Amino acid sequence: MSVEQTLNSGEHPVPPYPLHESIVNRIDSQYATFYNKHIYNNQQVHLQPIEASRASGTLIPGAGPLAPVAKAEDYFISRAETSGPRVRVRAFTPHGEKPEGGWPVCVYFHGGGWVLGTIDTENVIATNLCARSKCVVVAVDYRLAPENPFPAAVDDSWESVLWVLGEGKKVLDLDTTKLATGGSSAGGNLAAIMCQRAAAFGSPKFSLQLLSVPVTDNTADTTNSVSWKENQHTPALPAPKMMWYRNHYLPNQSDWSHPEASPLLWQGDWSKLPRAVIVVGELDVLRDEGQQFGEKLRNAGVTADVHLMKGQPHPFIAMDGVLDAGRDAITYFCDALRETMYPVGI
Repeated sequence: MSVEQTLNSGEHPVPPYPLHESIVNRIDSQYATFYNKHIYNNQQVHLQPIEASRASGTLIPGAGPLAPVAKAEDYFISRAETSGPRVRVRAFTPHGEKPEGGWPVCVYFHGGGWVLGTIDTENVIATNLCARSKCVVVAVDYRLAPENPFPAAVDDSWESVLWVLGEGKKVLDLDTTKLATGGSSAGGNLAAIMCQRAAAFGSPKFSLQLLSVPVTDNTADTTNSVSWKENQHTPALPAPKMMWYRNHYLPNQSDWSHPEASPLLWQGDWSKLPRAVIVVGELDVLRDEGQQFGEKLRNAGVTADVHLMKGQPHPFIAMDGVLDAGRDAITYFCDALRETMYPVGI
């Protein structure tokens, strides 16, 4: 039964939401078990007021514990190139001795469809990257739509990168020649855009992009994408929910194809982009655009490791406490970040 078929007398969909017939025999058993126990009876985000979702506390249930870090500090940074309020970032510093040239750094952007999520979202991923890769991780609390639509999130993300290169380098003892970025979903979109903007400007030089289920094509829908069509009734991010996010963040349809909304459509020099590690879910509407992003990088001669997580819908990386696929995805990221920042034999 689909969301559209579950209606109350007021014609509003209501829980429970059983797994759709097009999904139930394809989905990972660990996810299905958790879904049926903990998510089945919850109202879906795109079917309730934004305020209710923001007040719920947990964006995606099933996360594992935070990894141990030496310290976590918040900073409110001033803008260098755009207008708006100060941007809040959280810097995680690892245990251990700082390298002679300073800590490598990864700028990380949380998911939530550019509408949901906070500075606390995906701290599990950020602390794992920090602790296991021996890097400072700077998580960014970018502004959200619909109050602050496109390009507010892009502006805030770029200001955070500029801060890392300037004031952040000094206060966090960073080696900004060892610079990476990453993110999940909307955050993966922002991370990819940061690399493209840096490549176009000639600076800074990112050495790695870690993209989990990234939004790379905001023109995709059920009419032009295989994964959108076959997974339109998937849990966590069904097609109507993704459109709900898109319409809040990109209220002007003319912006959908803008390269800083749809990095798959970027017309710059792809050979100048950094290595990518991309994880996508087999049952995610965003699967194909994530794979296509990796293909464009490889066609330009850039290393792109694309991992297809079998039977997984969209949120697996944030569910590492209950899903093997979530733990595996974080490990792919941690291994790549450590190997990039601490290459053997150099």
